[in-house]
Amino acid sequence: IDPGHGAQDAGAIGNGLLEKNINLEVALKLQSRLHQAGALTVMSRTSDTFDSLQTRVSKGAQASADIFISIHANANDNSGANGTETYYDTTYAAAHSVKLAQQVQPRMVSALGTKDRGVKTAGFYVIKYSRMPSILLETGFVTNPIDASILKSTAAKDRLASGIATGVSNYFDVK
Repeated sequence: IDPGHGAQDAGAIGNGLLEKNINLEVALKLQSRLHQAGALTVMSRTSDTFDSLQTRVSKGAQASADIFISIHANANDNSGANGTETYYDTTYAAAHSVKLAQQVQPRMVSALGTKDRGVKTAGFYVIKYSRMPSILLETGFVTNPIDASILKSTAAKDRLASGIATGVSNYFDVK
């Protein structure tokens, strides 16, 4: 589990939110849910620290992780942009990455009540260079007042972590 950004890299900023903090909160909740389900988890960070993109990928590889999930929050100059989306890359493990994305995306949308922006491909470093099935989650837009109010809610982050964990469990059930 890779909570994006950290330390000096705040990520997206909007409506009183720092992306790095949202990412870490959701990741820690997800780690707890997956651990309760019997999964062995590895975190790229567990506090407000920063690792390079290459180090994040290396941590997943060194752990021989079965999947790689990078957690993010989105931003846009247009404050009307909103919703939740999941990205995968086609470089490695494309078929399994898209299956993982298709299991997680609808459960995030359901958990948050956000607009479904879908499953998409993109060459983000951490999913492009991770050799195992990998996805990058954009939970919501910190620059959108409605998404931001959802992302500020502890209950919503709890539901989000549970939704992601359910998607992960379903991925391994149907894999």
